Amino acid sequence: MTPVSPCSSIVRPPSSNQLYADIALAFPSRGTFQYSIPQDLVKKIALGKYVYVHVRNRRMVGYVVGLTSEKVFAEIRDLDSVIDEAPILTLQFLSLTRWISDYYFCSWGQAIEAALPAPFKKGKFVMRSRAKKIADGPEPSGVSPFQMTAHQTEAFEKICASIKKRQPAKFLLHGITGSGKTEIYMRVIGELLKESRGSIVLVPEISLTPQAVERFHGRFGAGLAVIHSRISQARRVEEWHRIRTGVATVVVGARSAIFSPVKNLGLIIIDEEQDTSYKQEETPRYETRNVAAKRAELENAVLILGSATPSLESYFESVTGGSEKIYLPERIKHRPLPEVEIVDMRRQVQDKGERIFSSSLERNVKESLAKKEQVMLLLNRRGFSTYLHCAACGYVMSCPNCRISLAYHYDKEALFCHVCHFRAVPQRLCPACQKNYLHYFGMGTQKVEGEAARLFLGARLARMDSDSTSKKGSHESILRAFKNGETDILIGTQMIAKGHDFPNVSLIGVISADTALHLPDFRSAERTFDLLTQAAGRAGRGDILGKVIVQTYVPLHYSIQSAKDHNYHEFYEKEMTYRKELVMPPYTHLVKVILAGSNEKEVVRQILELSKLAASRMDPEIFKILGPAPCLISKEYGLFKWNFYMKGPSVEVITPVLEAALKDTKLKKAFVTIDVDPQ
Repeated sequence: MTPVSPCSSIVRPPSSNQLYADIALAFPSRGTFQYSIPQDLVKKIALGKYVYVHVRNRRMVGYVVGLTSEKVFAEIRDLDSVIDEAPILTLQFLSLTRWISDYYFCSWGQAIEAALPAPFKKGKFVMRSRAKKIADGPEPSGVSPFQMTAHQTEAFEKICASIKKRQPAKFLLHGITGSGKTEIYMRVIGELLKESRGSIVLVPEISLTPQAVERFHGRFGAGLAVIHSRISQARRVEEWHRIRTGVATVVVGARSAIFSPVKNLGLIIIDEEQDTSYKQEETPRYETRNVAAKRAELENAVLILGSATPSLESYFESVTGGSEKIYLPERIKHRPLPEVEIVDMRRQVQDKGERIFSSSLERNVKESLAKKEQVMLLLNRRGFSTYLHCAACGYVMSCPNCRISLAYHYDKEALFCHVCHFRAVPQRLCPACQKNYLHYFGMGTQKVEGEAARLFLGARLARMDSDSTSKKGSHESILRAFKNGETDILIGTQMIAKGHDFPNVSLIGVISADTALHLPDFRSAERTFDLLTQAAGRAGRGDILGKVIVQTYVPLHYSIQSAKDHNYHEFYEKEMTYRKELVMPPYTHLVKVILAGSNEKEVVRQILELSKLAASRMDPEIFKILGPAPCLISKEYGLFKWNFYMKGPSVEVITPVLEAALKDTKLKKAFVTIDVDPQ
């Protein structure tokens, strides 16, 4: 086993009888590994095939990414065996994963494995699922539900004209909530199907997938495939083969669906493109927008980024000519945007503790219920109380593995860590001072649910957060009940705020607009504006007028005021002024370097050494180091975590400096994580 430079080409024609294979393995090592090919395997080997190789005393699945007659070292192991009969990985797939490896600072093997169904990593290519197939539903109607508006028609024709050129193109479809972006998506896909070309549609939240599947299946029937993390591995493998063989030509799914092996790909759609869930949190930490743009470039496809609140990076790119912007300024059927009322919670009478419902929100909920209309209540924090605090000595019940407070969950009568899932039984006496002064502070969706049950007697309630949707099929059942009118009030986190279309919802209540606003994150204002605008967009989507009530302690903040006025452009101009002054994205690029270990002193010493070494290799006129400092969650799963940021004009000029610094640093009992373009 011999490492090969990651800069070696994918295809190298052999010039002698003895062949060697460059194998990508899912190791952190950035290089590939070279193995000799036994004569009995020469006719079976090919680029893109899976093979078994021995690594020390282990047999592993590897991926053939290069063939050559050049031997790197004197002693090289033989390949063990070839697994698949036909290559599974196409040259385009290899090029895409190679780019991911280079840009996102991971190994080629890690990039390949992130893009494939998990069973493939063990050499399993055929599995049978007991799950109900998409094709088991009703046949597609083929009838468009409504006549498109003039703006929709213009957008549709512009995108179709670009598709016919069969060249890469990128569009930012900026349409206000309820403007009919989904209808444009489906009509463009319909045009592609006439040319036997496939499409990929990405949605950010798993909770949106059932609704998306229902809509797209209604139009495209058995030609639809679904890919997301909640389906079984067997079902994922089946769907992968349906897509690869051309049985399924339209793919709907979450982040990982971007790697679907669609034949003759012509279109990639990323709906709600600004959503943070499009950023992968494990290695390789790719941003789906960037991967989609690269794939569109490699396959001469069109990329559509759709949103009512585009990310500042995407909107800035459209302003500077990197993509073409299409704007949809009105709702379908000329429905008005909902009225937004800002409630200053500082002026609310405080009886005991934190007040959940203002008098205005309580009154409006009762009025909507009286009219048999539905209500959605948003609080982007789960649990009952956010921490347990001793009023006598100040002690806060915290996780022993992570440096965060334990949240109380009423339904399980237990304290939970929302990072490592540590569980503890609530104590009657303070563990520090042994006094009976423990009190619950803060609120989560469970507390909102309890208070709603007390205030709105007889109302049928449902809660939708990561606790209530942990079981398979729970997303679908909760949303189906709400859509069918079996639920009056839906309470939830951000998963209820985006993409849903419920015509009978007349009122949206945002319990606290400040949840993300005061986090130490330069994107906190953008996150707040996005969440409020998207939440407001769920109201008034049918024939009844909608209203939104936003409760906040900082009512004059520009993100809240811009959301109140449904004014994206006002927010963009204000926020970009601050970004430019601070030289933050999109005016620059960031690479986050995280060091973790069980000994905090060693972690601090080594990250200081690494940051100084990186700084010594950088031109201070071009680059800048931010930190080091403890991570926002400075201890996680028992490991202490520190980080620093490298800031520069592009990722391509930052990563070589970082790679050189890492080679000259000997890390002991600590491991490093690289996050390119962190979100």
